[in-house]
Amino acid sequence: MSEEKPPHLNAEQIREGTQKGLKKYENLSFIEQYAMYMGIAQLLEFGLKKLYEEKFGGNLDDMERWPLGKTRVELERKGLREDFIALLKGVTDSRNHIAHEILANEALMNGMMNKLNVQGGFSKNKRILWKAINELEHVCFLFDWTNENNGWD
Repeated sequence: MSEEKPPHLNAEQIREGTQKGLKKYENLSFIEQYAMYMGIAQLLEFGLKKLYEEKFGGNLDDMERWPLGKTRVELERKGLREDFIALLKGVTDSRNHIAHEILANEALMNGMMNKLNVQGGFSKNKRILWKAINELEHVCFLFDWTNENNGWD
């Protein structure tokens, strides 16, 4: 009798899964994409806390005020998959920038552009947000797949 191989993903499945997650951002304005991104990041944060509770015996009440960065650090300390932690670090850094900088930067840039009477364009902040959205959806897909397939060990 042969041992059953654990499920695995290939690059095409990851790309398709990420693309599916990106569909919800289509036809949204910059501010709507920002809001969607922040909401999805919060859902990921809660999912990670739930994983910590289930896998490492954490208490959700004690973790309630943990931000995404602290949650990532604690999961890393407990030995969660290094590959996932590395991806999560990128998401955490991007989320911090998006949460604390991007709206103010966009408002400042729009104000300057209006004073100069410049219309249209694709701002650097939009590109930064879109890159962060892609990164977040990639990690969310991998998180969900790994949970569904019991792949944390």
